[in-house]
Amino acid sequence: MTGGIWVGRGISFRGFGHYFPQHCEEIPADLPPAPEAEAAVLGPALGVERRHLSDETETVPYMAVEAGQRALSNAGMDAKDLDLVVFSSWSQRRYAPEDGPRIALRLGAGQALAFDVCTACVGFVHSVQTAAALLTSHNWRRALVICSDQFSQRLKPGRRGSYVGGDGAGAAVLEAGPPDDSRLRDSVVLSYGEHAGVSKARGSNGWTVSLPTIADVASETAGEATDQVLRRNGMTIGDVDWVVPHPGSVRISEKLVQRIGADPDRVLTNFRTRGQTTSATIPSALSEYTESGTLRKGDMILSPAAGAGWYSGALLYQL
Repeated sequence: MTGGIWVGRGISFRGFGHYFPQHCEEIPADLPPAPEAEAAVLGPALGVERRHLSDETETVPYMAVEAGQRALSNAGMDAKDLDLVVFSSWSQRRYAPEDGPRIALRLGAGQALAFDVCTACVGFVHSVQTAAALLTSHNWRRALVICSDQFSQRLKPGRRGSYVGGDGAGAAVLEAGPPDDSRLRDSVVLSYGEHAGVSKARGSNGWTVSLPTIADVASETAGEATDQVLRRNGMTIGDVDWVVPHPGSVRISEKLVQRIGADPDRVLTNFRTRGQTTSATIPSALSEYTESGTLRKGDMILSPAAGAGWYSGALLYQL
């Protein structure tokens, strides 16, 4: 599946929100050196100094509602104004009933169409593209995208790499307006069946297992998505003010930055302080960096991502 330039109605981000669990865990400084196979996946250093771990009350839906409420408040909107709620999650995936409709109800958006999507770490890109497509093709105006995951529960405890995963949620409000007011320039989501086995959850506990090739596959496929959105818009990486990617790991992030030719000083993530929160990584970082004033109105941003499935994607937009 691929995306395209939005035609007919301008789509813009109007607000962001995030939620991280109350319990914050400092990562031990004396972790053993990474085995060779793990270093190929994560890098020689974890790159995570602390992460947030949810308790029994901070479920995926709970975190989603908290982040959604904050995004609506940031946008100055009420839940009853929403026409659409797109919910992305995979770490505690529920087949029936899905969480989206109940999350919308708890937010007070019971009249909105609400549903779940997946695509793992590409969930935010996929959700934004889906919401924009529906806002463009329907007589709808406002959508809320929410991503919430508990990645810490998909990593086998006791292993050095288990400290990478964190829990959290991020959300964004999109609004359709005049064609000349579009700040969502373009998006793309790509799928690769040939890479389906690169990362997967298996066994009775659903522990995530990744092949040593994941950094190469992730950087190349996210690079392909980046190439598409930049080329279609007649831009180069030098035209982008900030890159807010899904980092995945230190190794993946380094390879991706090199692949797309980005200036490392213009790359923003919350990986060091929040850990790898899969689909929530990009929207929670956008929320934190707009809140701090690092990201400002008018900034041109690129958000590439890659994840299990295999998928890659990229968003190109202005705040």
